[in-house]
Amino acid sequence: MSAQVPKARKITCIGFDWRAEVSLKETLALLRGKTREAWQYSDELTADVVVYETHNVLAQAMVRRSAAENTGRVFFPSSSEDDSVLTLRYPFGASRLVACLDSASLQLQGRVPATEQAEAPSLCQRLDDALRAPGTLAVSIRAGDQQGWLRLPERELHWSQPLGVDEIAGLLSGEVEVEALGPTEGAALRRLEAAARHPAPAEGLLWAIGIARSKGSLLPRLDIARPCRLRRWPDFGAIGRRSLDIRCASLLTQRELAPSHLAMMAGIPLGVLGNFLNACALVGVLEPGKALPAAAPAPQAHALPQESGLGSVLRRIRTALAIGQ
Repeated sequence: MSAQVPKARKITCIGFDWRAEVSLKETLALLRGKTREAWQYSDELTADVVVYETHNVLAQAMVRRSAAENTGRVFFPSSSEDDSVLTLRYPFGASRLVACLDSASLQLQGRVPATEQAEAPSLCQRLDDALRAPGTLAVSIRAGDQQGWLRLPERELHWSQPLGVDEIAGLLSGEVEVEALGPTEGAALRRLEAAARHPAPAEGLLWAIGIARSKGSLLPRLDIARPCRLRRWPDFGAIGRRSLDIRCASLLTQRELAPSHLAMMAGIPLGVLGNFLNACALVGVLEPGKALPAAAPAPQAHALPQESGLGSVLRRIRTALAIGQ
């Protein structure tokens, strides 16, 4: 009986430029077999290890929440005033990354690696499907001890407590249940209305879910070959104004672009655009472009009238003498 191959642990990053994400993926590939355990990059903030930019507000909230709930997850800041704290900053050096990963392995010893069901829909997709389901009056969202609901079609968000950055951090780094409520779920909707009375801005939360909980995959309803545009700038909320988002939003508010053209004009790899496009679609600011004009039908070839014998002779004479050229 062959020995079971241990599952790779997951690492992700938050608060960095997209170049840092690409660099971390590439460096991990180079270090395969050189660390205590196998590691792979994850687009989900539920990973075992999170590398974060020290001053990122959302990352700080994730650290606080993890410590309070004793999740056992490991966080590496980009800098620290405490020399005893292991830090990891961009550009990520191979030896430094190995030291951090091996330290994380020791801290995570005995804990089951974070798992992601590749075939399971992302939170972003589940929420998008619920919002677009026919007959949906509201969407219920539950994460741990907090819950809320989105009223449709206004997309008014109500939460069980004031929705601050710490609560959003919990939504982005834990298990979340989503349920579409239709006309037959009146009792469930009334219970939600009674339990979740705090109004909150919906767009910032939806944007955060689109950016951080998409599993790196484009929503099925989006066509990578079809031009699209933004009808307005989105509210970036707790995620903040990432340079990638600002660049792409600026381009898509000015013109219609297919994702491949957007990537080329923004100077960004196509593979990192998915979360941005998902977030735009989830908050409702992404619009399909105009359909490409149909190709004009090729002109039909008409048979030339038969020439008389005299006309044929005159034509050959004109061609030979190059008359009218």
